[in-house]
Amino acid sequence: MNSIFKPILQYFLIFSLVLAMGMSIWLLPRSTKREEAITPPIDAKDEAGRFIQQASENFFYHEFDQAIDNYKKAIMIYEREGKLKTAAKIFESIGDLFKFRRNLKEAESHYKRAMENHRKNQDSLGEACAMSLAGDLYMERGDFSPAGVWYKKGLALIKNDPPHLTKALLLENLGHYFWKTENIPEAIVQFTESRETFAALENQMGYEHINAVLNKLRRGQSQNIPDEGLIYHNSPAPERKRK
Repeated sequence: MNSIFKPILQYFLIFSLVLAMGMSIWLLPRSTKREEAITPPIDAKDEAGRFIQQASENFFYHEFDQAIDNYKKAIMIYEREGKLKTAAKIFESIGDLFKFRRNLKEAESHYKRAMENHRKNQDSLGEACAMSLAGDLYMERGDFSPAGVWYKKGLALIKNDPPHLTKALLLENLGHYFWKTENIPEAIVQFTESRETFAALENQMGYEHINAVLNKLRRGQSQNIPDEGLIYHNSPAPERKRK
């Protein structure tokens, strides 16, 4: 292939992958602080980075088994180098891929592998985020019981931690869980805590989003209005300013 077009193709492959997977693959964990993404630079010189790039190309061409194989090769390298956080992110990416393929069992299995690496790395926020992903896996398919279990476990890990975007999103998701299971008073409690967490983070967009959800929920209490398909993890991440 012409050397001029090769970098363009690689950028296009990665951009397409990000769109196809709902942006979660390369931007984990979700945080108010800027964190290093696992996307390697174009023409990565390190072996693990090349495996990830190859996996993105495999995904673009729907070569899913090859993509998973390349992800796992990258994980082996990162674990050998003690980079457990990066390895955990890739496990989450594999979980997302299996979710995309509607293989819930394998998706949950790889989210659990991500949790294990976050735990070994003493990263409770990362582990809680992976638990939230596992909860989403079920919530988005209307299987509320296991979704609630994962959300509650994730929140329990970080409930006493300082305000963080992961915490705000888990509270939001738990609010949706209680709404879907018709426990409106508890849903209001969780959404209110989520809103206050966004406020503490000075995340104006997140605050306004949850405030709108609360207003909708309270209006609907007397009218018996159901949750009309609000998306989980849908609070905007950008904040007004960073400290």
